[in-house]
Amino acid sequence: MYSKDQIKDMIFSYHWRKNVLADEGYAYDSNSVAQYGVDAAMPRAKGQTTDKVQRLATNNCVLSRIYDEHLKTIQFIDTYEGQIDNDMNLNILMLFKKGKKPVEIREIMNIGRTNLDSRINSIVNVYYLMQNKHNQHNQRNQHNQHNQHNQHNQH
Repeated sequence: MYSKDQIKDMIFSYHWRKNVLADEGYAYDSNSVAQYGVDAAMPRAKGQTTDKVQRLATNNCVLSRIYDEHLKTIQFIDTYEGQIDNDMNLNILMLFKKGKKPVEIREIMNIGRTNLDSRINSIVNVYYLMQNKHNQHNQRNQHNQHNQHNQHNQH
């Protein structure tokens, strides 16, 4: 479960995270990279891979974890954006997703800093409430499944 500050950071970082993933997705589509990975991981005569391969594998593990975080952030923001029912707030979110800075958004939307801050907080509240609602729904489903399982075992 994300705090309101974490959700705000997710909105502000959405654009660059999506760019990183798009850039890496393109790099991993290369057949030469895949072939190198297969060849490099093959055992050597002594049955060991090279230090270079081990370094690459370690880096790939760390990068994979980071890319997973980027994906979670993007999916979270995309999942609940439809719940924002104020047109101006939704447009503000879309501008952040495009990588616009707060000062640019204030100029585009012709609003002041206080108004923008208030609208950002309103957007964050929608996400916060939706994740809570989603978590409560999942907990009820798990509880119901557990009860059904227990009833089935009693018969």
